[in-house]
Amino acid sequence: MTYNSNFIPIKPISVNSCFQGRRFRTTEFKKWQEAVIYSLPKNSSRAKTFSVSICVYLKNPLKSDIDNYAKPIIDCLVEAGVIRDDRYIFRLEMVKKKTLNKEGFEIEIIEIDFVEK
Repeated sequence: MTYNSNFIPIKPISVNSCFQGRRFRTTEFKKWQEAVIYSLPKNSSRAKTFSVSICVYLKNPLKSDIDNYAKPIIDCLVEAGVIRDDRYIFRLEMVKKKTLNKEGFEIEIIEIDFVEK
């Protein structure tokens, strides 16, 4: 399975906005997650391991840490059934880009064979 998303025109959310207290999901995160899941494909893969690349487009990319965007997006991939569980992601690539247009993100998922050396 290889999945390349088109541009998803939903501003990426930082993990700092997703949870309150002891990891209770915020209302903001629940609404964001619902919108993102609606934009994702409805097919799933039973592959063992994956490589995931995420590119976030932000008007001010220096305002936040790049790793804060990974978890909310990956959680949506799991919730939507695109991948079974995030523990099967063996390679993760994150890129931040400045945009003057709509903020959003793109995702690429590739099935990979993980072999211990």
